[in-house]
Amino acid sequence: MLRRNILGTLGAVAVASAMPARAQAPALDAPAGRYDLDVTHASLLWRISHFGLSNYTARFTRFDAHVDFDPADLSKCSAAASIDLASVETDYPAGLNKRDWNADLRGPKFFNVEKLPRANWRSTGVKVLEPRRLRIAGELSLLGVGAPVALEATLNGVFRSRPVTKLPTIGFSARGTFDRRGFGLGFPSPEEGIGASVEIIIEAEFMRRA
Repeated sequence: MLRRNILGTLGAVAVASAMPARAQAPALDAPAGRYDLDVTHASLLWRISHFGLSNYTARFTRFDAHVDFDPADLSKCSAAASIDLASVETDYPAGLNKRDWNADLRGPKFFNVEKLPRANWRSTGVKVLEPRRLRIAGELSLLGVGAPVALEATLNGVFRSRPVTKLPTIGFSARGTFDRRGFGLGFPSPEEGIGASVEIIIEAEFMRRA
């Protein structure tokens, strides 16, 4: 009986030792406060289905954003962004078919930048899904319409003193989708082959300067 108990105990210890330890989320070693976008390490892409053949991809080249960062409780973080819609860049070849696709998108059928030059987004709540994975509820204001647009975000990393700049820095990847028709962007229609759903893809670093 004693031998059986000893063998059982040794077996349990061996099994426990073989099991991988549950990973602990590393501490976020960066100070709390406002972090402003590092425009040299940021991109804002949007994608839309093109006849179901590919996801047509373009970007905005001028935008600003900030994060109010709380390393002790990520659910208390907040963020806001503002986009210069005239900065839309499609990489459509200059002069091809005698068309300027960037100019077309700036026009009244699409972003109408002369009357409504900016889009704005602000967070309204943060839910922590995993130690560094977040669902950020927010509201997008575009073409005079405000509607909910959420982002799925990953906090990629933090620095108390980032190499080169020596500034506290945080970095995120984020994605979200919205139905363009809800903002009055109904042309061309989905029946004409252009998707209704727009995907936003964000890569961004933010620095705390003060």
